[in-house]
Amino acid sequence: MTELPYERTLREWVEARGMRHERLVYPRTEAGGETVAHRLVPDAPPLGLVLVVHGAGNDALFAFPGLFKDLLTRGYEVFSFDLDGHGRNSTTTFSYPAITGALAEALEHARGGRTDLPVHGFGLSLGGAVLLQSLPHALTGLASAVLVSAPLRIRLSLPNVLNEIRPALLGTALRQREHCGVWGMIPSFGPVKRRLYPLRLAEPREGAFGYVDALNDVLERMELTRAAGRTRIPTLLVYGTADRIVPAEQGLLLERSLAASELSLVKGGTHLTTVFHEQAQRQTLEWIERYTPASGRAAREA
Repeated sequence: MTELPYERTLREWVEARGMRHERLVYPRTEAGGETVAHRLVPDAPPLGLVLVVHGAGNDALFAFPGLFKDLLTRGYEVFSFDLDGHGRNSTTTFSYPAITGALAEALEHARGGRTDLPVHGFGLSLGGAVLLQSLPHALTGLASAVLVSAPLRIRLSLPNVLNEIRPALLGTALRQREHCGVWGMIPSFGPVKRRLYPLRLAEPREGAFGYVDALNDVLERMELTRAAGRTRIPTLLVYGTADRIVPAEQGLLLERSLAASELSLVKGGTHLTTVFHEQAQRQTLEWIERYTPASGRAAREA
């Protein structure tokens, strides 16, 4: 399938710096098809590996080029995959039984047999919830995790949607133009960009926003507060104070349950803008570096 402009820009940026961009396809039996993943490799032995889980209705590369460039520049390998039911090139379907095994399988492909490489998890929105659900069991070997706007429940209403359309969104779009283009950073939402980013549900729902009910059904089955209570991996929580779709109060609930966590509130951040905010990206990088062994950094700098 033809690369989108921002995908081509990212690949060319990676290749121009002597780094590597690999595209992988592997079967997902539980989800009834194949999924596509991308491995981005720095120009020297990596300090660690960052396993990325994207948000609802988008794909493995959407919204992430700026963050990926920062991680690569700092010496981290990135592995990002299409969550079940997502991705233009993948063929899987989204359901609760399928996604329970998605991250463990992605981690196996990401590691490629390298057991000594520290791994950090990063999840955005729905991807943050899927990551959290896997932390107590399937991903116990992670060095750290970062959850951005991870929902316990998605609160969708017309006022909450209109809240996203504020001046900060235009400012974010202009700042991200270098990485994504103006249109490229706008996510699929309801009917917007749905042909570009299909969402394949095992049990389709009626209406442009019917998929939100399906997502909330899955979130309820995940029992995320319980999962947080069983998680011992250091976890950074990032939420926007102006996010009404996934309010910051949900982050506060998770913080109380997590044994080793830190909550960062992005002032004025909405559901669409928080992940792009300079504070969120800076603290994500600092968190990952904090939990990367110093011996690895010293070896790379030598």
